[in-house]
Amino acid sequence: MARSKTLVIAAMLSALLAACGGDEQPVREQRQVIAQLDKTGEMSDNADNIQKSTAQIRAAYVNYLKYAAKDDESRATALNRLAALEFELSQELLKGDASEQAIDDAKELLYNTKLDRTISLLSTALDDYPQAKSNDRTLYQLAKTHDQRGNYEQSLDALGKIVNDYPKSPYYGEAQFRLAEVAFSAKKYALAEQRYASVIQSDDNENFYEKALHKRGWSRFKQEYYIEAADDFLEIIALNNFAQYHALTADKQSLFDEYFRAFGLSFAYIGGASPIEEYFEGNIHFEHLFATYLSVSNIYVSQQRYADAVNTLNYFIKKHPRSSYVPEAAFTAIGVLKQAGFNAKMQLALEDFYLQYQPKSPYWQSQDPVDSRQLKLVKAQLREQLVNVTAFYHQRFNANHQPVDFKQAKRWYQNYLKHFSRYSRKDNIHYLFAGLLASRGEHQLAFNHYELASFDSGIVINKNSAYDTIMLASRLAKAEPGQTKWLSKLIQYSIVFAQQYPSDQLTAKVIAHASDLGYNAQLFDKTIELAQLMPKQVTPSLASQVQLLKAHSYFKLDNYEDAEQAYQVVTTNKSASNIDKRAALKALALAIYYQGKAALETPDIDAAIGHYSRITNLAQYTDTAATGLYDAIALTIANERWSKSIVLINQFRQRYPNHKYSHDVTKKLSVAYLNSKQNLAAAIELERLSAGESDQEYKSAAIWKAAQLYQENKQYKSAIRSFVKYAKAHRKDVAKYSEAMFQLIKLGKITGDRQNIYYWRNRILSADKRASEQDKTNRTRFITSTAARDLARDANISFSKIKLVRPLKTNLRRKKEFMKSSVNLYATASSFGIANTATESTHSIAAIYEAFSKALLSSQMPANLNDDEQEQYQILLEDQAFPFEEKAIEFYEINLLHVRDGISDQWLLKSRNRLRELFPARYQRSAKLEGFINAIH
Repeated sequence: MARSKTLVIAAMLSALLAACGGDEQPVREQRQVIAQLDKTGEMSDNADNIQKSTAQIRAAYVNYLKYAAKDDESRATALNRLAALEFELSQELLKGDASEQAIDDAKELLYNTKLDRTISLLSTALDDYPQAKSNDRTLYQLAKTHDQRGNYEQSLDALGKIVNDYPKSPYYGEAQFRLAEVAFSAKKYALAEQRYASVIQSDDNENFYEKALHKRGWSRFKQEYYIEAADDFLEIIALNNFAQYHALTADKQSLFDEYFRAFGLSFAYIGGASPIEEYFEGNIHFEHLFATYLSVSNIYVSQQRYADAVNTLNYFIKKHPRSSYVPEAAFTAIGVLKQAGFNAKMQLALEDFYLQYQPKSPYWQSQDPVDSRQLKLVKAQLREQLVNVTAFYHQRFNANHQPVDFKQAKRWYQNYLKHFSRYSRKDNIHYLFAGLLASRGEHQLAFNHYELASFDSGIVINKNSAYDTIMLASRLAKAEPGQTKWLSKLIQYSIVFAQQYPSDQLTAKVIAHASDLGYNAQLFDKTIELAQLMPKQVTPSLASQVQLLKAHSYFKLDNYEDAEQAYQVVTTNKSASNIDKRAALKALALAIYYQGKAALETPDIDAAIGHYSRITNLAQYTDTAATGLYDAIALTIANERWSKSIVLINQFRQRYPNHKYSHDVTKKLSVAYLNSKQNLAAAIELERLSAGESDQEYKSAAIWKAAQLYQENKQYKSAIRSFVKYAKAHRKDVAKYSEAMFQLIKLGKITGDRQNIYYWRNRILSADKRASEQDKTNRTRFITSTAARDLARDANISFSKIKLVRPLKTNLRRKKEFMKSSVNLYATASSFGIANTATESTHSIAAIYEAFSKALLSSQMPANLNDDEQEQYQILLEDQAFPFEEKAIEFYEINLLHVRDGISDQWLLKSRNRLRELFPARYQRSAKLEGFINAIH
């Protein structure tokens, strides 16, 4: 199946090669000279010099091989050249997919096909020309192609043939090295050593000499030939001619580390320090002796053989006390002890190291010249170790709180600052030392170090230290209230901190704390400055607290406008606590109120009114808001701003209906309405006012005035309602009660409410009956007389409407009832001696009797009466009617008696005219009437 697939691909490849020629003429079938197959050149008019493409060259070689004789030695060259071209094409395929990191199936198949083609061509060349001079190159190319194809055994076989058959070949060294690598990977270390040695001993080994030497050393190491391995590693080190480690490039340092690790391993496996000394006994001036010791020590550390690592370094110090590397060996040993966790030994070693090698020690005084690099390293390491030892004792003190640990930590901090003060901020020494001192109550000294750690030329250089500085300043300020410098420093540093870290979460705490202390110390300007630095993104409680302090500070400075704005920030903050909001609202109201007072002192009445009145819009439920609005109302009333008064009073009543001033402002509202000619609105307010007024006299006057105003403005229903209230409130006061009912009757006439007219007339009569004579007045008598007369008129109308027809008995009864009612009411009206009602009432009584008499005479007779019975019935009616006619005459005459009182009205004239009709013999002549009148007088 694979063979079939290969053939298909080969066919595809042949077709592809054929297509590469484009429109060119087919390749001639005759042989070409081999030198011309690869001929290339610049484009020219000469067709023979046209540059050939790779496809054309390949096609030319294929064509050449097609016709070349087997014994033609050039055929071997053509096979190798064509194989090289095929291999190059396969590599181009790899390059084309390098960015994709993958070859798709079609390309992979084409790639493998080209490799197989290359192998086939090279194998053919070797088989057909076994004695060719270039077969070593052909074998090398074949090995390389097999390796690319994954045929590793065939690749090694080709390399082996180079090694065995071509010892002088330029490919011999590489072939031996690759075979040695295979042997090393297979753990055939003796064979690997042998082959690596062959590479080393070969002539053309420049590219592989160092690698072979290195790998032979490892091959020997694997066979436990440690000294021999060391020889190889040392030779490599010498070959590289390494300078001092610090002067090497990064690549060289990496190589140095690799070789010295291998070198050190050889000694580590045979005992470490002592074998090193023995090995270099004849070469004591070896430049990298310390590096050798150090590599062995590092190997021991990697194996967690810490004691051996330290002993190796100490051995170096002992054997080479005058070496410039002794201090480096000593501090490296301290580092190993620290890494191993041998804290006690490490502390002792550090103590000794400090005494021996601190920058001002005798050791450095005795050096001539001083190795500046080593001194620099010692300083760096000593600085690092001092940082470590201070941390060690500091942490132990924090854990156990033992005075001895505090003393040690303090001593080492001081030692550090003695030698390395320029690095103290970088190593955070001041901050840590300050924390140690603060924990033991040495606060002022701690503060000094906190300052050094925190600030430089007004800039924060350590945020956490700056925060602790501020907190310690606060503590000292509380402990020494008389020392203002602590509060000043706290505020100063808090401002710097907030300016530099406007968004830090600690800033909010710093500002809140400093603002609180500043406000309590009455440093209001500083409190405002601090508060303005409060970050936006803070907890609601802190934000509102600081904002309140800011607002209070403005208030204390009599800057009420800014105070108002600051308070509003709190009140409008949805996240602020209810406590803060309530406090802010109260203060906000006061800030605005004081703006009103200031305006009033100017005086600017309108501005004062504006300030007083707007409090309620911002802080409605505060006591100040109601007071301010009331004061605004008082100002508008006093200055006759009636329209403004009305607006403000209505606002007050709406928002503060139960306030102690609410009734008073309602009184003011009615005044404002009246003065602004808004009588109807005034009536409404007076009516409302009367409902809640405790002063009965004022209440009575208010409702009466309201009723009058309603009546004037034709608001009859409201007028009736008000008069009814008035009437009900004064039932025991006949004068006021009667007057109210009299007005209600008037309104009833206007509205056409006969039922209520009837009701109130009767109530008037009832009230008069209940009242004592001393409580009655002429006005009450007039009202009662009028009410009785009007009721009598209604009854008279009803009396007149009833006809005496069958059923005669029923109609007669009803007519008598209305007659009786009307006569009695007229009699009541007349009894009060009011001229207008008395003359009308007396005349009306007479007219009723006269009318009744006539009605009887003209009444319908009962049915089924014969003539005699009818005659008899008529006589009886006349007998019944006559007395009523007599009564009519009597009352007409009584009415004429009013003439004596100087009364002369239509009713007297009507009565006289009726008498003339009824009693002509007496009243037809005027003289008689006049004489009668005189006689009466």
